[in-house]
Amino acid sequence: MIPASPSARGRSCAIGAWSLLIAGVTHGVAVAVGAATATPAAERATREAMAATHVDIGGLDRTLWQLFMGFSLSMALFIAGLGALNLLALRRAPHLFDTRAALWLNLAVVLPAFVLATLLFPPPPIALLGVACAGFGFALTRPGPATVPTVPPA
Repeated sequence: MIPASPSARGRSCAIGAWSLLIAGVTHGVAVAVGAATATPAAERATREAMAATHVDIGGLDRTLWQLFMGFSLSMALFIAGLGALNLLALRRAPHLFDTRAALWLNLAVVLPAFVLATLLFPPPPIALLGVACAGFGFALTRPGPATVPTVPPA
């Protein structure tokens, strides 16, 4: 059996999903490498101040540096996970994208992340989240199998 070629909607979703997966993995690797290498002189005082600033959260003592690293690595994991989950759904349950609900959900997550990246982050996440927005946004404009008109047999 020859599998059907992916639709324009499926290809667009895959582009968005791969962009998220690449963004998450790249971010996670960059954070891990940055934490494992020598701290640049310009950042040393800031990191030391963060490591020396303790915060009590729910009875647990954490430093601002621990919170920063935890939030950053969690963000990487969740972004990569969203991309991987979309790729898995496209492969194993493509019917989830027959309606636009999954596409709107993806766009509802990725679009605000793109806006935040544009306001606060360097170019790589801006570009990758922009590609994800474009992929899911374009997929929303493509007809799904449920909206393709069928011609009754003669």
